Amino acid sequence: MENLPSLRQLQYFIAITETNSFSRAAERCNVTQPTLSGALRDLENLLGQKLFDRSSRSVALTRAGEELLRPAKDLVSRAEQMIELARSHHSPLSGGLRLGVIPTIAPYVLPQLLPALKKHYAALDLTLKEEQTGRLLKALELREIDAVLMAFPYATPGAEQMILWSEPFVIAMPGVKPLDPRPAQIDDLDTHNIMLLEDGHCLREHAIAACRLQPQTQRRTFGATSLPTLLQMVQHGFGATLLPAMAVDAKNPPQGITIRPFAAPQPSRQIGLAWRKDSPRAEEYRILGKFIVKTLHPR
Repeated sequence: MENLPSLRQLQYFIAITETNSFSRAAERCNVTQPTLSGALRDLENLLGQKLFDRSSRSVALTRAGEELLRPAKDLVSRAEQMIELARSHHSPLSGGLRLGVIPTIAPYVLPQLLPALKKHYAALDLTLKEEQTGRLLKALELREIDAVLMAFPYATPGAEQMILWSEPFVIAMPGVKPLDPRPAQIDDLDTHNIMLLEDGHCLREHAIAACRLQPQTQRRTFGATSLPTLLQMVQHGFGATLLPAMAVDAKNPPQGITIRPFAAPQPSRQIGLAWRKDSPRAEEYRILGKFIVKTLHPR
């Protein structure tokens, strides 16, 4: 039988690329540097390829190293999934779980969700990654994260979707009445200078589609990268913006801004989870989705 690389050798290889240092990689892996270097040499001899260019002062991957890094990560990730799958049969939502969350959701749901998860699933080792949707889905594809809490509609090739709830948009305008119960109409948007997040944020595309914004109302973006930045611009009278309802605290609305809901049928986006279709932990993610709904939208 042909010799195969060990998972430990692959872990050392990956650690060197992620720390850009043999000494820091050895520290991360809790081994001595000679042990790590020896294992890497054994791996290179087995593969018949040099993985790092040792003529450079920095840790530089060779072309072969660059090509072999992704399959190495994939093998280690699948081995970790096997352990997690075995653990999940014993106790769902335990062990490691790497969850991606988009910026227009994270600050509004995590303060309530994280304590609840810690209380009900104490054995869950949760790692969070906050990033824009496209980058999170790429990380999901590369098996760098396990699931994504995101907004829909959004194409997720190779991933399964679980819609959790529908969330309406509200309009935020300069004004002194924090919460105006009078419903706004979609046509009212034509009378406002609507400011949106910059390209790349799915909230921008969802707002344009859900509110049927016309080209002349899409021109002001200011390069804003967050909802708090847009709110400050509304406060200073630059225009109005569209917010997901979760971004508005009814008990503590922003000063100098009037918030109005839309008349039915309200424009909205959907909040849900996505995970790889081949994931052996799909049932766990469904449990997580139901727990998120129960925590944030109790009936």
